[in-house]
Amino acid sequence: MQLPRLNRAPNHGLNRALSRTLNRTLNRTLNRTLMRAVPLALAVATLTACDDDPFSPYWDRGTYYLSTANNRHVPTTVSGGTSQGSAHLEVTSGTLTLRRDHSYQLLVQVREWTTGGQFFETTKAFAGTYENDGRTLWLNYYDPHDYYSSVMVANWRDGRVEVVVPNLDGQQDVLCVFD
Repeated sequence: MQLPRLNRAPNHGLNRALSRTLNRTLNRTLNRTLMRAVPLALAVATLTACDDDPFSPYWDRGTYYLSTANNRHVPTTVSGGTSQGSAHLEVTSGTLTLRRDHSYQLLVQVREWTTGGQFFETTKAFAGTYENDGRTLWLNYYDPHDYYSSVMVANWRDGRVEVVVPNLDGQQDVLCVFD
């Protein structure tokens, strides 16, 4: 008994060859595209993840310089009289250094003027460890007046670190902004 012959299109072999060639070309193009796109996607994901947390290892380390005290550019008077010859306290400069081991150093230079026109320059220094959560830093320090450790809270705003520095003249707290 003879099997019936299937009707094939006259170009069946050509269709199979074109189909294989098209599949190979698409697979190669897709592989090349994926090999380029995957590393790029990983890089973009990494950079955008770092942007959400400014105190990540990519943003927070280094030294920031004091730009304003109580919303006025330094040097500026932060307490006392403003007239010539009156006693007052000026903030002249400062730095905030954050280190990779989560230690910090905050220095604020102050000039204290007496009523006689003399002045004394001192540096108010804080050092210790810090912790961070998102855009907030907790700067731990030891306060000899309180006999225990205290915390300054700093915030990251528009590429700056804002912190209220306590007791610059024994009583006066000063809002300091570091760039």
